[in-house]
Amino acid sequence: MAIDNSSYNAIMREYENIRANNRAAQVRRIEEVYEKIPKMRELNSSTGSLAVSRYKESLKSGEFSSTDLKKDIDSIKYKKEELLKEAGFSTDYMDIRYDCNDCKDTGYIDGKKCHCLQSKIRRLLYAQSNLEDIVGKENFDNFSFEYYDDKNLLPSQNITNAKYMEGVKKFCEAFTDKYFNPDRSKNEKKSLPQGESDRKSIVFSGSTGVGKTYLSNCIAKVLLDRYYSVIYLSAKELFETLVKVNIEKSEEQKYLLLAKEVYECDMLIIDDLGSELFNHFTTSEFFHIINRRINTERSTIISTNLSLDKMRDTYSERVTSRIRKNFIYIRLYGNDIRARL
Repeated sequence: MAIDNSSYNAIMREYENIRANNRAAQVRRIEEVYEKIPKMRELNSSTGSLAVSRYKESLKSGEFSSTDLKKDIDSIKYKKEELLKEAGFSTDYMDIRYDCNDCKDTGYIDGKKCHCLQSKIRRLLYAQSNLEDIVGKENFDNFSFEYYDDKNLLPSQNITNAKYMEGVKKFCEAFTDKYFNPDRSKNEKKSLPQGESDRKSIVFSGSTGVGKTYLSNCIAKVLLDRYYSVIYLSAKELFETLVKVNIEKSEEQKYLLLAKEVYECDMLIIDDLGSELFNHFTTSEFFHIINRRINTERSTIISTNLSLDKMRDTYSERVTSRIRKNFIYIRLYGNDIRARL
């Protein structure tokens, strides 16, 4: 699970506020009952007084009957419930109410994260990713092969493009299970093709509209649903953010947060690489991003219209060399799918 300490602390403060608000609401309900049923205040305090009285009696007699105490407490409880019903209240009207009955608004059950805490974390990760809306549509479940040619063979693959994309989809699903499945042990993890099992990053290359971004979003949804942090940025957005922080020295929180997450998120998706303006700054920053994420064993997905040779000419040999050694290169084929929608 990958959220930073400040985000986690913010969620825990949210739970504190929920508990405080629910306690305050309980107090207001109790005061409402006391106003309508004055005798309830006396009955409410008599339970504690009864326990103290029974304890003092046991010190004198040397005997203590938990059975008698329970009978007395049950009797008081019955009287309270009857008074509440007569006054038109539910029998649990004075009880505290929880937003989550399972964890009692603590976020944890027996030391494990409650489903409500997992949901809050997932919503936070989705919001941070820039993918909150799109991955509801673009995911593995909705992936369709009908837009890919299933008649003509790809010259370099000797299979149809539709069949080729079936293999690509299976590969991407295996990729997420190998590196991003906390419920799967090392021995159970699906294997990738030999020689690529140690590469945790992907380059999707191909012309416009062949599915590069769609596949990136498919992978992103799996990771987000498994509570990994994902940041999606177009190349233009990425380098504009870094310009704001490194050159313009902007102190805007959104830029500072993004610049930090570019290096620290579990998965960084750089979409449409090559569409940004090229200069020494972008080339240098691109190398630093790739190099640092490789060294810290964090994953990156790049989608681009550029071939590796063109990428080398644009961003330098040292950038492309790192990508060749550490990224899985997946070439996509076909015509612009969006033109057919």
